[in-house]
Amino acid sequence: MTGLIRVVHPFPSALDAVAASTIALIAGAQPDLAIRLGLGMLGLQFAIGAANDVADAASDAVGKPGKPIPAGNVSGGAAVGISVTAAGLGLLVAATVGLGALIVGAAGLADGLIYDLRLKRTLLAWMPFAAGVGLLPLYAWWGARGSVPAAFLLVLPLAVVAGASLALANAYVDIDRDRLSGVASVATYLGGWRTLLANTVLMLCVQLIAMTTTVAIGGAGSLVLVEAGGSGLGWLGVALLDFRGGSARSLGWEVQAVAILILGAAWLIALNSAGFLSS
Repeated sequence: MTGLIRVVHPFPSALDAVAASTIALIAGAQPDLAIRLGLGMLGLQFAIGAANDVADAASDAVGKPGKPIPAGNVSGGAAVGISVTAAGLGLLVAATVGLGALIVGAAGLADGLIYDLRLKRTLLAWMPFAAGVGLLPLYAWWGARGSVPAAFLLVLPLAVVAGASLALANAYVDIDRDRLSGVASVATYLGGWRTLLANTVLMLCVQLIAMTTTVAIGGAGSLVLVEAGGSGLGWLGVALLDFRGGSARSLGWEVQAVAILILGAAWLIALNSAGFLSS
């Protein structure tokens, strides 16, 4: 049972589902609609996670033998079945919300599978990762309101930058194991300190833009404080990434991901309260 849970990558999958539901609620969705959007995202992320483990089975046998497939906890065939089933359920739930959610959800699924099957073991792996984070607010907002405001021309690029920062953090976690198994990644190409530097610069850009715009539009002081708290949590994630222990590194990118969600949610609330996200 533990292997079945781990093969769908529960932390990032659940975090993306929570993010989708949270953004939908900020957009004004009723709780049942927000839950459906979250469940649809959860299914799609489960599919991407299981496909990731199938694609990585050979390299994981060398660099990460404790993963579910090389450890023998889940067969490759079972993981494929889980991925296909989860993808179908995720798309079905998205379709009950509307055409917009289905289209963006399908695009996100395709993006994730391209990452898993083609680009993850290349220097371009950060691109679909970043694009996937950018698609998440589009999926949730369009699903909630049936339209997307012009201000998303600012929201989506910033989400992509946040995604690129998280992609670098995620790559840094695996840098030693990727070197051991001969897997090329942006982290093995840049090296450890350059990867961390790029990660922190991108994260700082996201923090500064979000907090500066919130102050500039007269956002509530409480929202600025929440954004500051999310930013501080992000720096804790950076500090954890710099630990030598693998478990601390893994926790580091997870902390950064939670920090981005907190910062982004507060920022969207500020923009929405000021009327910039009306459509």
